[in-house]
Amino acid sequence: MKIGLIGVDSKKFPNLALMKISAFHKSKGDSVEFVNHFYNYDIVYKSKVFVFTDDNNFKVNTKQFFKGGTGYYNTDKKAFKNVLPKEIEHVKPDYNLYHFEKYKDCAFGFLTRGCPNHCKFCIVPEKEGAIKPYADIDEFLDGRKKVIFLDNNVLACKHGLEQIKKLVDKEIKVDFNQGLNAKMIAENSDIAKLLSKLKWHKQLRMACDSKGSM
Repeated sequence: MKIGLIGVDSKKFPNLALMKISAFHKSKGDSVEFVNHFYNYDIVYKSKVFVFTDDNNFKVNTKQFFKGGTGYYNTDKKAFKNVLPKEIEHVKPDYNLYHFEKYKDCAFGFLTRGCPNHCKFCIVPEKEGAIKPYADIDEFLDGRKKVIFLDNNVLACKHGLEQIKKLVDKEIKVDFNQGLNAKMIAENSDIAKLLSKLKWHKQLRMACDSKGSM
């Protein structure tokens, strides 16, 4: 089959869902590429991460069409609620799909999904539910020495902390791209000490979304 991908807002940062979809279909012997609107496809997948990104509504020539992502929160609740099928969700991402020089040695993934908080401005609990274990680091590390995590509140999950300990032992450079809970770090010296043992790919990012976190 011929598979087409559309990453609405993945011009500068890889789209993890599309990387998994690509890996799954390539494992089945399908051809996978970013959509060329002059071609016909058997299936097209479209993903949008951010609500503020302008959508592209170009017509695509395809037998089947699927779209999803948090970016559809305000415009298409059905697409917003869509999740990857189980047979795709835990596939190792296709790290050859994108060719961003700055990310060429990086792995991408989630250790946890969801969040225990219900901040008024955040759509994560509605999309993913309460905090829960999601994956082991070895599921998507692929022998790489740098990893970018996309977790929303990894420190709030016991599994997340256990995985961080594993990262310390592996001496992997890490970047928690969505930020770590500043309040939890300040109030729990064990967490602070654990984080101090990590090797950082970039600076330590802390999420400080309210005055209570300061």
